[in-house]
Amino acid sequence: MRRYAVSALVLTIACLMPEPSVSAQDHGPAFPTGVPLPVPPDRVDLGTADADQVLRPVGRRSVEVDPYSLVSSDDLLGLLEELTSIRPHLGWRTSTTSGERMALDWVESKLAGLSFLTRRGLEIERETFRTFTGVEFRETSVTLRRDGEEFTAPADGAPGHRDVIGWTVRFDSDGALNDDDPDPVVVDARPLIVRTATEIYGLAASQVAGRVVFLDYAAVDRALLGTNEAITRAWVLIDKQPAAIVLVTEFSNTVGVSHGSFAGWLNPYTWVDIQTHIPVLSLRLEDLEPFGIRDWDDLADVDRATVRWDVDLFAPGHSGFLVARIPGRDSTRAVILGAHVDSPNTPGAFDDGSGSVGLLGVARALDRARAVPPVDVVLVWFGSHERGLYGSANFTARHGEILDRAIAMLQMDCLGHPLDGLVNEIWLETWSYEVHGDASIPWPSYLFSTAAEHGVPTQTADVHGLVSDNSSFAGFGVPQANMIFMDPSEPVEVHYANHLHDPYDGMDLARLEGRALADMTTILLAAALETGADNPDVQPAPVADRRAVFVGSHTEAVHMSPVGLTGFGMALTWEGFDVDMVPYGRAVTAADLADADLVVALPVHDYPSPDWDTSVYDEEWTTAELDVLEDYVSDGGLLVLTNTAHRLKYSNIPLDRNEDWSDVNPLADRFGVSFRVGTIRGDTLDPVGNHPLVAGLTAIRVIEGNGHGFRADTGEVLATADGEPSVVIVPHGAGEVLVLSDLGMLGAAEEPPVNLPFWENVARYAR
Repeated sequence: MRRYAVSALVLTIACLMPEPSVSAQDHGPAFPTGVPLPVPPDRVDLGTADADQVLRPVGRRSVEVDPYSLVSSDDLLGLLEELTSIRPHLGWRTSTTSGERMALDWVESKLAGLSFLTRRGLEIERETFRTFTGVEFRETSVTLRRDGEEFTAPADGAPGHRDVIGWTVRFDSDGALNDDDPDPVVVDARPLIVRTATEIYGLAASQVAGRVVFLDYAAVDRALLGTNEAITRAWVLIDKQPAAIVLVTEFSNTVGVSHGSFAGWLNPYTWVDIQTHIPVLSLRLEDLEPFGIRDWDDLADVDRATVRWDVDLFAPGHSGFLVARIPGRDSTRAVILGAHVDSPNTPGAFDDGSGSVGLLGVARALDRARAVPPVDVVLVWFGSHERGLYGSANFTARHGEILDRAIAMLQMDCLGHPLDGLVNEIWLETWSYEVHGDASIPWPSYLFSTAAEHGVPTQTADVHGLVSDNSSFAGFGVPQANMIFMDPSEPVEVHYANHLHDPYDGMDLARLEGRALADMTTILLAAALETGADNPDVQPAPVADRRAVFVGSHTEAVHMSPVGLTGFGMALTWEGFDVDMVPYGRAVTAADLADADLVVALPVHDYPSPDWDTSVYDEEWTTAELDVLEDYVSDGGLLVLTNTAHRLKYSNIPLDRNEDWSDVNPLADRFGVSFRVGTIRGDTLDPVGNHPLVAGLTAIRVIEGNGHGFRADTGEVLATADGEPSVVIVPHGAGEVLVLSDLGMLGAAEEPPVNLPFWENVARYAR
């Protein structure tokens, strides 16, 4: 992709410190009356007229109907209530489920009803992708009996670990992956109430075995106890072989008191590595009031409990995202607005049902005002954010043509309701080029000023690391920001400090934050309407005059790309490279590599994990692809050839083993290189010689046990591990191949990254 250079007023940022804090009172009333929604008359039949002749221009120009007047908290909360009504109590953080698909269906149906935008050329596209694991919740309930009467309470199941199959499968009710037949487990037994650590440790196994344990979640709340202590307690209790565990939460808004953080998603039982296969569900004590249960003493009067549990796990899972393209007056440029839709149902109103309806609010305002934005507006609802930014990672890999036109990207994740004594504000976070000498953050700073013009106070922050789906764009050189309503500087754990990832992330609290929801939607709308008109220079890096292509044709792990190799991608951008991607599932062609100054061949890798069925599908280079890559080098190109012994996630986190590591050899063989069985030892390589690629380096960081050693028939050794070659530059025809034993050399687990000088050397050498 090619980034277009634009002339603009350069925003010089002299100081990175946030603007003075704004008090909670300055946000106005917590639950304001909504703005009426005027609907302009349809004066001209746009189906027969030239639409451009009757459109009211927007951006910095006057309009007959102000689109901003159509942003209403009541309207947005109404949408949020619809969204959160989809499949309630059938799974938190609903990545990969039918609930996620229904949420995307709902968004698509709302977009389809926007008649003006449809006539203007609105394009809606749904795409699917695979995730490492997936889940489907079919039935999760708890029935209580007392004095001959019974009551079935809404309960939630947990999806298990996202990345360790052996731990994940314990949360499948039949214990078998990829079986989607209904097969509920039914446990009927006497209840046992456990509320304290003393009881967890003190109860005898005979007192616990075969009982349905109602466990006060406060006793294992990892947000308060820390993960290790919470897991230890959870492990001790389940080791006494109860028939089922029901985690019971209570609402609190007091700092230091449990309010159920992570109870239905990543609770401590996620990491308990034992063979016991029992239901672990969660419910809210407040939901038992219809049965006359208002406190723990009332719960102790229950005679019998029946737990029904039907959950299926998949490896791989299946998810998707939705893209809506709204044509602007200038389609050579675009603004991307995003939110993640995989948590729409209750709980999930804040995170990120709020962002999902915020995007719809933008589309509806444009439609009702009959407004045409100055540049294309691309709205994206990302699926499977909670499983690891899968939606945005797949979007960036597949849509280079949109990234090419993008002025910037803004993600809304998410609204929140703070605990007592804490204050939320709207923050705009980004990842600057500070390690390259420029700490300016022009895109958040532009949004800060634009929001202020609309009376919306914000704060800005430079966060060097992955924060949300906006981070998937950083490695591709797209100016990006994440918008949240909380305080990221608060020392209290961010999810605990607000009602995020807890059972109370629902409409009751969301209605208290209607003003903030409208303010955040106003900022999204301003980004859509004013960025293209103002044409700000929000790209700190030089205008690209070179091209780097990551070839991921056979690399299914989305984080083994510029999404996870963010620092390396930013180093290339800083050196004037336009970072491009050949996505997984698309064969690389000569056209993909045309004019490329650098090509990175990513390791061969596919799901599912080697612990399970590897025969479903398998990845390998085709002869035609091998010819394309060899021809590129022969004609004078620089190819980086990488490998990995593990699937890598986020910033160099090694997970399951990569059974496809040897499938790089058909490509390596073309250059006289062969990777071998066995991995290199240690986490540091010793640079050798004075080649420009290792000039000034004293060490290169690798991932312990992740690099495969290799043999190279020719070439110059640039770095070694225990005296064995680990980085070699190999001449071939008019070009060269840089062979890396470990893809981890291009990633980082720390900030500033240890390998930054190496990345800068690679970028300069590629020029």
